Amino acid sequence: MYEPQYYKGIKLQLIRRNYTGYAAKRFTLNGTNQNVWIPCKHLHDDGRLKENEDIDYVFRKAQRQLELAGYTEPIQGIKKRTVTGIA
Repeated sequence: MYEPQYYKGIKLQLIRRNYTGYAAKRFTLNGTNQNVWIPCKHLHDDGRLKENEDIDYVFRKAQRQLELAGYTEPIQGIKKRTVTGIA
């Protein structure tokens, strides 16, 4: 139930808590403190992602969280490469 899942190479881990009455569940990114909320309409009751669900929009709104979680390379449909340092 709380096993890591992957969406387009992004490691997601459901945070243990009581989600009764919530419209979304919270997941950590890549084993860090960075997190995103994923609407329950994209999840099974146990928190697993439904097959063939397009949740790119969740991650497009979380660009900074992805960067802080270590995702600096491009992810198809979600983000472009993160530029680090000064050229």
